[in-house]
Amino acid sequence: MILTMRRLPLLMVLFLVLAMTYSCDRFRQPKLIIFDTICTDTIIGEADQAIYGTIGDKSSMQTLFLYTYDDTMTFKLVNPQIVGRYTVGDRVAVVPCGDGMANRVVDITSLMQEWGTRDSVKVPHGFAIEADGKIRAINNTTGRLYHGWALVNGRFVLSHNNGKARTDTVSDTMDILKLTPDSLVIGDSTRTHRYGCIGEKLSTSKKKKSRR
Repeated sequence: MILTMRRLPLLMVLFLVLAMTYSCDRFRQPKLIIFDTICTDTIIGEADQAIYGTIGDKSSMQTLFLYTYDDTMTFKLVNPQIVGRYTVGDRVAVVPCGDGMANRVVDITSLMQEWGTRDSVKVPHGFAIEADGKIRAINNTTGRLYHGWALVNGRFVLSHNNGKARTDTVSDTMDILKLTPDSLVIGDSTRTHRYGCIGEKLSTSKKKKSRR
């Protein structure tokens, strides 16, 4: 009887803890997904299924060998959409499609450059895509001022301030239609933007071993 009485406070505490846990889980609001592009956090309201890593030297025409944050992965390349011209050591985003196959590969290293146009006196106007998930304007005083970027399922998400007050942040989601060392074309169902390379590549310098 004494042993049972001693256990009663412990049982009551366990019951209260379980009740509080259930209550919190029941009324907890769903959270937006925090997507980590490279070094910074950008809030994205869509689940990103892509896998991020660095191209390994075991990659070939048929296989993509990837060093991820804490693992190594291998993907089969059977008619995937390749965005950019990746080399060994480049950072990429891989959108898988099951059975160890890659549906889309985006070369993040090639994306991180200064893009835009030049006016009649050769002055560049555009933006720089930087490694910390930020966008730096280059002599841009009239166009839309983007300040952040991310990749979500291989699509390009650009953040900018909405309206003249520039208080609310909104995002434009674009498909990367073309990515070469000197050309970037992005667009959606209503518009297409074409840019040329106006500066140096801004990604972390790594020794290139081979080209796919």
